[in-house]
Amino acid sequence: MNKSLAALSALAVGIVVFTAPVQAVQPSGQLLPPASVDAHGLIMEPPALGTPRFHEELSTVLWLQETRTPEQAEFVETTLNTERFAPVIGDAIFEVDGPALKTVIDTAIDEVRADYDAVKGVYDYPRPFEINSAVEPLGDARPVASYPSGHSIRAVVYARLLAEVFPEKADELADLATRIGHGRVVAGVHYPMDVSEGQKLGHAYADAIIAGPTFQDAIENVRPGNAS
Repeated sequence: MNKSLAALSALAVGIVVFTAPVQAVQPSGQLLPPASVDAHGLIMEPPALGTPRFHEELSTVLWLQETRTPEQAEFVETTLNTERFAPVIGDAIFEVDGPALKTVIDTAIDEVRADYDAVKGVYDYPRPFEINSAVEPLGDARPVASYPSGHSIRAVVYARLLAEVFPEKADELADLATRIGHGRVVAGVHYPMDVSEGQKLGHAYADAIIAGPTFQDAIENVRPGNAS
């Protein structure tokens, strides 16, 4: 078997490890401590529609649409989930309890989503394609609140939590999370501010989760060397 085929085989098995149906034990307690992140105090107030600052944001969306490539389109249309980070983790996934890790990460993401959905509801900012018909969105183009970007938040949280288990992959995980966030502007479904403020919020959520005992206890048995 050549190296390329071996790498593809390892990746396929790694994704199966993440996705195999299991009766995984849920973390005992909330991973994101209640009221641990002051989202409104952390992120800026978005500009009013029609202001010069708003038009700067929209102009960037339109410019990136003009320059986006087929490769960029494929990237931004890829589903964001735990499995998306499997290629970065690579063979290291075999050193941990993959299904248990997925349960912990996905539970944290659900808690983060519930918190930021409330934040998005307060601002209720329209998406670029709702404001300007020249914007041609790609991927998940739902007319729901734009600010801040949930994809950008989740991508950072995925990367940060996975880096706690695979610290040697931290830089690569962070790079993928950053590209996922920027891809939302390329896709025409978010403004640049949605992404930058979403990433800021994602780091705050990750900090709060990682600092809590529930997360540390939950991942102790899935770390390299501790998996059964």
